[in-house]
Amino acid sequence: MLLCDEPTGALDSHTGKIIIELLINLCESENTTVIIVTHNSEFGKVANRVIHIKNGEVEYIETNENPQSVDAINW
Repeated sequence: MLLCDEPTGALDSHTGKIIIELLINLCESENTTVIIVTHNSEFGKVANRVIHIKNGEVEYIETNENPQSVDAINW
């Protein structure tokens, strides 16, 4: 399992997309779980599952049956 806290927070959009693509490829090639903690809800477009947290508790879990490409993220 890889836990990433705001992995693109200080990056420009081009580099941010490269990092997200790298994490997605790592997840798929190594068959591992990648957890990205972020305030950017756009990342949910490329995720298999999104866990929404409010006031320190899981509010709901969303399953994304058709994750989009990294290009779908609006920066």
